Amino acid sequence: MTSLFRILITACFLLFSGLTVAKETVRVGVLQYGTVNWEMQAISNTGLQKKYNIQVEAVPLASAQALLVALQGGKVDVILSDWLWVARQKNLSRDYRFAPWSTNGGQLVVRNDRNIQTLKDLKGKTLGIAGGKTNKNWVLYKAYIQQAAGLELGKDINVKFAAPPMLNALVQQGELDGVINFWHFAAQLNAQGMHTLLTMQTLLNNSGIKAPVPLLGWVFSAAWASQHSKAINDFLAMSAEIRQRMQTDDSLWATLPAFTKYPAPAQPWLMEGFRSGAMTTTSPDTQASLNVVFEMLSRNQEENDVTGPLNALPADILWQRH
Repeated sequence: MTSLFRILITACFLLFSGLTVAKETVRVGVLQYGTVNWEMQAISNTGLQKKYNIQVEAVPLASAQALLVALQGGKVDVILSDWLWVARQKNLSRDYRFAPWSTNGGQLVVRNDRNIQTLKDLKGKTLGIAGGKTNKNWVLYKAYIQQAAGLELGKDINVKFAAPPMLNALVQQGELDGVINFWHFAAQLNAQGMHTLLTMQTLLNNSGIKAPVPLLGWVFSAAWASQHSKAINDFLAMSAEIRQRMQTDDSLWATLPAFTKYPAPAQPWLMEGFRSGAMTTTSPDTQASLNVVFEMLSRNQEENDVTGPLNALPADILWQRH
C-alpha cells in the first residue's frame, strides 16, 4: 500500500509539474502615435511578459476620446489617462482607478529671437496653446502667469489654440512667439534650439507642491481590477520595471521603432524627457498633492468647468497594490 501510494504521489507530481498557469491577457489601449508605444515595444523586446506570465496586447486607437470609449465599453482593460477623468467618473457612479505613470505635462517653450527671458517678457506676444480651455494646462498656466507676472492669457498675451503638431509648425515658422505644448512636442522644439521657459512641474513646485505630481497614469475599472488583481498588479510591476530599465539602458531605446522614427537630434531630448517624468511608485504624498492641484483647478477654472460638479477630489481614486 505504501509503495502504491508513493507511486501515485510521484505520478501526480510529474503530471502537475508539467503544467503551467495559463497566461492572462491585459489589453492596453494606446494612441497610435503616443509615447506609451515606446514602453509597449520595450516590454515586447525584453521578454518581460514571460517573466510576469502575462500577455500584453496593445490595441491602437485614433484619439484620446477613442481610448475612453474603448475602456468604458470593455474593448480594452487599461489605458493611459488623467486622474481628473477618473474623479469625474466617480461622480457618475463609475468606479475607476488611477496608477501613476508620468509627471510630464505641458511646457512653455519660446523662440530665442523674441527676447523672452522671463514671464513678464510675454506681454504683447502670441502663444499657441494645446488642449483647449478645458485642459489643465490652460487653467494652471493662466492662473500662474497672472500671479507670477501680472499678465493675463488672452488679454495681455495673445493666444491661439491648435493641435500640437500645428503649434510646433507655426512656432517653427515664426508665426508664434512660443507655445504651451505637451512635453514630447516641447522636446522636439528644444532639439531645434528653442528654450523652455516653464514646465508644469516647476509651476506646481513654485505653487507650494514639493512632491512629484502624476499627470498621466494607468486607468482601469475597479471591478475589472478586483476580478483580475494578479494580472493588474503584475502589469503595473512590469510597467514600473521596464521604465526603470529605460532610465539607464540607452541601447534599449535603439530597438524601439516608435522612438527611432524621430529625427536623431530630437532623440536625446525625448529620451531625457521621458526619463525625467517617469513615476513608478505611489507615495503617501501623492493623494495630498493631487488634492492641492484639484483645489487650484477648482479655484481658477472660471467658466471652463474642468472639475465638473465635484467639490473635492475623491479619496479612493489611486490604486493600491495588494
